[in-house]
Amino acid sequence: MLEVTKKNEDGLFYDKSILEDGVEFIGLINKQGRMENTLFKNEINLTKERKEMFSMELMLQSSMQSDFDSEFGSVSYTVTEREKSKFVSILTFPYIILAIMKKNIDHIAVINKIKTKIRNFENLNKKSL
Repeated sequence: MLEVTKKNEDGLFYDKSILEDGVEFIGLINKQGRMENTLFKNEINLTKERKEMFSMELMLQSSMQSDFDSEFGSVSYTVTEREKSKFVSILTFPYIILAIMKKNIDHIAVINKIKTKIRNFENLNKKSL
């Protein structure tokens, strides 16, 4: 069953179509490492404390990678492939969007779909201002 949790302020978290094609979970992590919004088919099977540790770890990793932006350029996304799933962290300052998907999914297509939805949402907000 498809569920949406927490408050939904970002347009990406209104659009359930992002969960098609093997994407199981989308989460928005703020600069303090807290998961603000989620959209999922399957919830992350962790305790509340472990979920907080996991999202804080992703933010810390992102922060540490930004220390080398002047030498290598900024990080657009990272992909971690584990035994059971693929984890993609997309950096959209000051947030990280975490996408968890099945291993056989084309993560580049998912990243492009998410980035397009973010751009469309930003353009819509600019027009409404």
